[in-house]
Amino acid sequence: MKPTVLVMGSSIFEQWMCVQNAVPGCHVVNRAIGGTVTAFWAEHLAAVLAEESPDFVLFYCGSNDLNAEVSDAAIVANVLACRATLKALVPHAKLAYFGIIKAPQKLGKWEQIEAIHAQLAQGLLPSDLYVESNAVFFSDNAPVEHFFIEDGLHLTDDAYAALTDYAQPLLAEWIRDSR
Repeated sequence: MKPTVLVMGSSIFEQWMCVQNAVPGCHVVNRAIGGTVTAFWAEHLAAVLAEESPDFVLFYCGSNDLNAEVSDAAIVANVLACRATLKALVPHAKLAYFGIIKAPQKLGKWEQIEAIHAQLAQGLLPSDLYVESNAVFFSDNAPVEHFFIEDGLHLTDDAYAALTDYAQPLLAEWIRDSR
């Protein structure tokens, strides 16, 4: 039976139309919702898990929190609350958290993003995966411009292809090692 991968988070993952290519051989359910913040997922994840029983969860959220001036501590606490809910309701499921993208729109918040990432990477379970997606989107101390549409936040098709190419081997190894 194919493992089930639940994709959740905000618009970056809602719009990842080629996510299936990042996890070939898996059944993918994309429940990401544009505009959501980490508190939404901390509050609503249990309801999603009542409908889905994933083996693996890919999670991207936190960018909208920064726009809403949510504190670093609250962002981290909400993501870790999601982790705790997943463990409580689907104990075998593993989580991959994709770090907040240092998009042009986030100029002035890049150090804050790094601080959040450091805390989250430490708070995940050893069986989980932290994916530093800025390895794809950030080069020479700047965002890769052709990866962002004119709003300076959302991704181009080329960016999603690059994310898929980057994430696929990381996710394949993680899934294989988790089984």
